[in-house]
Amino acid sequence: MTDAPNWQPNVGTADPRLLPAEFWEARPAHRQIQRAAHAINRSADVAFAGVLARIAALMPPDRPGDTGIGSPASMNTFVALLGPSGSGKSSGKRVPRWLVPAPPDIDFAEYLPLGTGEGMAEAYMGEVEVTEGGTGRGKGKTKTVREQVRTNALMYADEGERLIKTMFGRSGTTIGETLRTAWTGDTIGQFNGQKVNTRVIEEGKYSLGLIIGFQPETALPLFDDAAAGTPQRFLWFSTLDTTLPDEPPAWPPPLELPLLNSRLRDVTITFADTIRKELRIEDRARVMGEIIPAPLDSHRPLTLVKTSVLLAVLDNRADVTAEDWELAKVVWNTSCNVRDALVEAAARQRAQEEEARTKQHVDRAVRAHKAVTTADRTVVRIGRRIANRVHASEGMTLGAVKTDTANRDRPYLLDALDYAEAQGWVQVDGDKVQPGGSKPS
Repeated sequence: MTDAPNWQPNVGTADPRLLPAEFWEARPAHRQIQRAAHAINRSADVAFAGVLARIAALMPPDRPGDTGIGSPASMNTFVALLGPSGSGKSSGKRVPRWLVPAPPDIDFAEYLPLGTGEGMAEAYMGEVEVTEGGTGRGKGKTKTVREQVRTNALMYADEGERLIKTMFGRSGTTIGETLRTAWTGDTIGQFNGQKVNTRVIEEGKYSLGLIIGFQPETALPLFDDAAAGTPQRFLWFSTLDTTLPDEPPAWPPPLELPLLNSRLRDVTITFADTIRKELRIEDRARVMGEIIPAPLDSHRPLTLVKTSVLLAVLDNRADVTAEDWELAKVVWNTSCNVRDALVEAAARQRAQEEEARTKQHVDRAVRAHKAVTTADRTVVRIGRRIANRVHASEGMTLGAVKTDTANRDRPYLLDALDYAEAQGWVQVDGDKVQPGGSKPS
């Protein structure tokens, strides 16, 4: 995909790329998040996205969401913050840190940089001392080994361009595959003969939140990985907020979220029967081939499950209600609006660029026809010489062609190039002149 056009809000109207007013008014915790963001003149949607990812990262990994459909759902959550440079993407890190302090009893690796797939697994690893052997009063031998030492991590990338370059570079297979696997909560890492390079974080034994900031043009290549399912694993949020008040509100107190306490026992995530029924009906229709979701909507059910659980936890409950489910749909729909606006804007720009290229080719064809019908011996001579030089050099720039042309012949240069292209001797593409399919006889 190519560069995206300007990413501008619909000032004065209800922008479908922003969480609506009724979402913010639905619950006290939502209003606290909005107040915190507006207190520092930042997007409430970005703050909410960061809170979701932080709660997911702090969730005890032994509390999945079991809807009775497939395997219990990991709460691992990825959010993408989309907006131009300088639009406050970093508030997706600062506001959640202030609002959702980490419980003191957990080893929490927060806001780690996102690098390689191996690095994601390494976030949970560390060194511990173990004692082996020894009988009776004899002391065993103590040695240091590497193993998983923590269960909770939050990763952050202010600009996702580096991720894109890594994904589509030589090491991209590792990070892309690890991201997709980690989102579902399956085992990540790698095992080989050398223990120092072995990093295996097993399914159900880790929690992960991921926050990535994107400028519109840097986010587009991620959609080239849609067949593998990477962009579908993100909730998308706009960094632009048209609802900022003239006067900043007072800073709210931190959120109290007791369900993040890993010492609480007998906590089970439950779902209302209406939710379980809706999921079962849709899942059955998918399995039977009665419905085929749009490619970018393929993970909608699992995303709704994750989001509704996090919303319930934000409301200090482990039971996911019909209201949680409907609010999760509001988040999902807003995310789709952000995502689709980006994709559609890119499609429009590609169409405009294609139209411009077509016009350029038509204009060139007209000039080439004119060059053939009106060419005199001077134009033919110069065209032959240019073609031979381009073939010998296996391509040249227009600047090099001009430099290589005698001063007395330069007034005829463009006509000569058009003639050479019309004969099939060269191909002109922007500033490049490449060999054509044939050479002057």
